[in-house]
Amino acid sequence: MHFNIMAAAILAILAAPAFAQNNDAATTPKPEKKVCRRIDVTGSIIGSKAVCHTKAEWTAIDDANSKAAGDSLDRQRETRPNRPEG
Repeated sequence: MHFNIMAAAILAILAAPAFAQNNDAATTPKPEKKVCRRIDVTGSIIGSKAVCHTKAEWTAIDDANSKAAGDSLDRQRETRPNRPEG
């Protein structure tokens, strides 16, 4: 009788970390995978380097670059002298 109680207690103690590990794995988000791009380096003999960011970071970078390019075109249009037609 004492053996059964002791065996059950040992099994409960040994099984507790396994249950805790499964709960931690379910609640802990996986880190985002990095995506690397080759970026040309102006004036470099090598020519390019790898730059790594998450997908969300690349989306933000691409959006910011698109906005900057659009703003630059708008400024060029505003400062272009008006030429007479014809």
